[in-house]
Amino acid sequence: MSKVEVDQVDPQSGTTLTLGTSGDTVSIPSGVTLANAGTVTGIPTSALSGTIATAQIADDAVTLAKMAPGTDGNVISYDASGNPVAVATGSAGQVLTSAGAGAPPTFAAAAGGMHNLISTATISNAATAAVTGMDSTYSRYLVTINNLVPAGDGKTLYMQVIIGGSVQSGTNYPYGNNTRNSGSGSAGNESSDSTFFKISKSDIGNATGENYSGEITLYNPSETSQFKNIGWRSVYNLDNGSVDSNIGGGYYKSGQAAITGISLKMNSGNITSGVIKLYGIT
Repeated sequence: MSKVEVDQVDPQSGTTLTLGTSGDTVSIPSGVTLANAGTVTGIPTSALSGTIATAQIADDAVTLAKMAPGTDGNVISYDASGNPVAVATGSAGQVLTSAGAGAPPTFAAAAGGMHNLISTATISNAATAAVTGMDSTYSRYLVTINNLVPAGDGKTLYMQVIIGGSVQSGTNYPYGNNTRNSGSGSAGNESSDSTFFKISKSDIGNATGENYSGEITLYNPSETSQFKNIGWRSVYNLDNGSVDSNIGGGYYKSGQAAITGISLKMNSGNITSGVIKLYGIT
């Protein structure tokens, strides 16, 4: 084997310097340092091996396209060993929740209750307003009533339950209300054998700007072994210019059939306008 020792090898002007021919092996001994002041091209990736140091990768050089494919909705985190790990995709409505030190986070139901909008109804000159869509999906349902205006002045808002698609009648609506008025102080009303829940006093106004706004909570409406408790609270403008703040509740006492909705109406006349929303509470 011959050995040539020179300081520099230059190709002939205008030509290319070739090392070996097809089938030859060009060997670089261990410990040799290759210093590159230009750009090296044409080396096949199959000829490259070894470790690329972190310092050799430029900042922001690795693009999303260079990452391995994953599962839609997964989140990248780190495991207890500090290695990258994919957090499995959760279900709709869940939030990313910490699992504490030493473990990647997980998707779980939001703590404290999440309001999931089910439906919105805009009321316009209607005798009744039915809110349906309650089933075993949620253990609690919330109905919000925004800016409800009666067609006549000095009206009362009534509520009845819906079971199997039918509004329930009969004296099966015991209830109680505690009301504070801005002018006259406290008041209340109750009944043990009403044919409806009375969820306001008899004085909701309908002058410009006057309205009833509130919310109704149904607890376990699909439960079939217990009576269904229902609570409500509201604020409404009276026909005499004052305002009532009302808190009340009751239960439907005719059996334990699942409640699938509620029906709202005034004691007389139509509901001129209002927006009613139904939420399931996680």
